[in-house]
Amino acid sequence: MPTDAFQADIERLEEHIVQRELASHTPDETCLFGFRDAVERAMGILAFAPHTCRRSEAHREFRELIVPFGQGGCVALFAIRGIDVVLLAARDQHEIDHR
Repeated sequence: MPTDAFQADIERLEEHIVQRELASHTPDETCLFGFRDAVERAMGILAFAPHTCRRSEAHREFRELIVPFGQGGCVALFAIRGIDVVLLAARDQHEIDHR
């Protein structure tokens, strides 16, 4: 269950990917689709094994899911509330912490 903040973070990351590709000498027109596929595949883990993801160092009650993509990827911050997984935020792997 994504929050508005998580969705805004994903949109920010997508915009960053588009801008990076536009600035590239060899832009990949399918890059954004690849990112979305990577996020979707990673979210599949949360459907059956959310407890396997590492705890957030900054917020021990939350967990982080690594979403590998290209040379980096992103990190999704989430909480387990009963049987629900609540997606709270997302950041580039190179950013220091979730906003």
